[in-house]
Amino acid sequence: MSPFLRIAVLAVASAVAGCTLMRPDASSQVGPAFDMRVLASGLDGPHQMRWGPDNRIWLIERTAGRLSRIDPATGARTLLFTVPDILIAPGTQDGLLGLALHPELGKGTGNDFVYLAFSIRADACSPQQTGQEIIRRYTYDAARNTLTASRDLLTGLPHSNDHQSARLVFGPDRKLYYTIGDQGANQLANWCRPNRAQELPTAAQVAAKDWRSIEGKILRLDLDGGIPPDNPVLNGVRSHVYAYGFRNAQGLAFASDGKLYQAEHGPKTDDEVNLIRAGGNYG
Repeated sequence: MSPFLRIAVLAVASAVAGCTLMRPDASSQVGPAFDMRVLASGLDGPHQMRWGPDNRIWLIERTAGRLSRIDPATGARTLLFTVPDILIAPGTQDGLLGLALHPELGKGTGNDFVYLAFSIRADACSPQQTGQEIIRRYTYDAARNTLTASRDLLTGLPHSNDHQSARLVFGPDRKLYYTIGDQGANQLANWCRPNRAQELPTAAQVAAKDWRSIEGKILRLDLDGGIPPDNPVLNGVRSHVYAYGFRNAQGLAFASDGKLYQAEHGPKTDDEVNLIRAGGNYG
């Protein structure tokens, strides 16, 4: 088991001191004993972590737009990159949201890729009024210890102030998996926004790269952002959609046997853990 899997992380928010990554203490646990120590402090909205092939914790901060590497032995933190064009609106769920690492990163194969999902401002032609979500690939430059050579994989993805989801995972099948929430449809300030979790893309929408119908979905992408030829055909159309009918999926992980599991927020109660199957409707 990797050191990362032995670290139970508590993100403790404080208006003054920011956030802290900690390891659990034996005195505060019921059951098996753990030790606890602070690994990193002063974090601004820690949102997703990955155990890197370099035996480091790679961590993104949602509201700061930063990507860092943390040494799990010493807690030393190295800032790698700050996303320059990120959109962070007060009181919303946008910002730097998703992180995936190519498993061959640092292995000398030329696949030193880091995948980030985040919010940017909408362009003049975007169907979203204020922003859009984007999945972008960077190359990790180990000599300079930073990210370079960006390439946009998907742009113009649905954007809202609520239920972004945006979990990004590199699958064992060498595909990218990405969750998109229902954008808070039918509740609070988004009461009049249509809920598209059951709506499936049409062939015309796919051809036009009109992504409005992929709200409330799990997407499966080729590593260049394309649609995999073995994605499920839903309502007669093959698109990026892998499964649908979701509210706000903020957990996504593959088990050692290759099965994909998702954790989803319910409306105040009734959260779910789902085994995801291609073409499944979870609404």
